[in-house]
Amino acid sequence: MRSLKKYVYITIGSLSLILGIAGIFIPVLPTTPFLLLASYLYLRSSERMYNWLINHKIFGAYIYCYLTYKAIPKKTKVGTMIFLWQP
Repeated sequence: MRSLKKYVYITIGSLSLILGIAGIFIPVLPTTPFLLLASYLYLRSSERMYNWLINHKIFGAYIYCYLTYKAIPKKTKVGTMIFLWQP
């Protein structure tokens, strides 16, 4: 039963990672919550996948800033506001 739970967590974590990646390119889809969900599920199922995600060049920064400062980086906030601002 434990093995089945592990594979379910990995599958759902991978789906949330895909949604998080899509959120980078689709402005109305949030990135950070999906990456946090993926990191939580990977932490519960696979240490190797969790370490890969946390140490990833792009995705790791989102997760690190949120876990450390409880916010997304200021650069990301400004970029999002400029991108979404449409007169």
